[in-house]
Amino acid sequence: MPTFSKRAAFASGWERFKERPFFLIGLFILTTLVSAFTSALIDAATGGVRVAFNILDFAVQIVLNMGLTLIVLRVYDRVETGYMDIFEPFHMFWKYLSATILTLIIVLFGLVLFIVPGIVAMIALAFTSYLLIDRNLGPIEAITESMRITHGHRWNLLLFGLSLVVFNLLGALFFGIGLLITIPVSALATVHVYRWLLYPPAEAPVRVSSLTKALAALVMAVLIIGGGIALVSLAISGMQENTATQELRDTQRRTDLAFIKFGADAYYVDADSYPADLSMLVPKYLPALPRDPQTGVAYNYVVYENGANFEVCAPLETDPFGGVYCEFGIDPSEAGESGTIEFLE
Repeated sequence: MPTFSKRAAFASGWERFKERPFFLIGLFILTTLVSAFTSALIDAATGGVRVAFNILDFAVQIVLNMGLTLIVLRVYDRVETGYMDIFEPFHMFWKYLSATILTLIIVLFGLVLFIVPGIVAMIALAFTSYLLIDRNLGPIEAITESMRITHGHRWNLLLFGLSLVVFNLLGALFFGIGLLITIPVSALATVHVYRWLLYPPAEAPVRVSSLTKALAALVMAVLIIGGGIALVSLAISGMQENTATQELRDTQRRTDLAFIKFGADAYYVDADSYPADLSMLVPKYLPALPRDPQTGVAYNYVVYENGANFEVCAPLETDPFGGVYCEFGIDPSEAGESGTIEFLE
């Protein structure tokens, strides 16, 4: 089936880029800085605040994607546009979000079905967001239309996508400075393909040979297998690193409890009883009270027998039985206790 020319797409993207290079480079830098700022907020936050910032970052990315799509379409069409236009499609937020979620569900479902259907779905739905912004279609309409216009062109779209990857990898050379050019040109080249598929022009179409399809399939297979191996390796490495971190935290907990016991025993020598509260150890016996290295919460301290004994405990992350480690005011062996207490349900 006759299809679009990748060379013509890149040539068109370059020509449009040359018309407004500083505007497009500024747009790329601006959106990158906004994304970096929200990412920094996430990295600096913890707990519920981190979750809130993650939701904020997701919403910001949706707004940026909508605005970038509109601006790139206008630059390609030679329609006057500016940076503030990035907020113009904001009223489409929920519609765009719905289309994004539906697309992700379809692609993920396809990836589960032996990967290949997921790749096909990714290609078939590539222009959903363009159709939603450009023609103001609903989520289902945009998905359906994207599938229609890409039908018969998916091999060439796969090759085009691989070409974009290589093009931007080249741009990433020299400390990534080339990306200031390759990313805008790639975006404009993609719009050229979108316009060609939506309104096929009179330019001479091309055909994708069987050899080219076979090579594209081979490259995708290598990328998928290599990516799968890399993900498994990262997962294993992450698990090992997480286990090592947990062990380090447990070591710190044991050290903290021994430190507290040392201070409490010194207090006992002076007062002939253990402190009713650990705060009584500061600053004479301890410079500061240790806290759990993960949660920052004070360790559980209980004094009993009218101050003649105490226990201070910490939950362990690497104990296979879900136990806690405790230090006591008297030798645990004399009391028939163990340094580790296991809670059985």
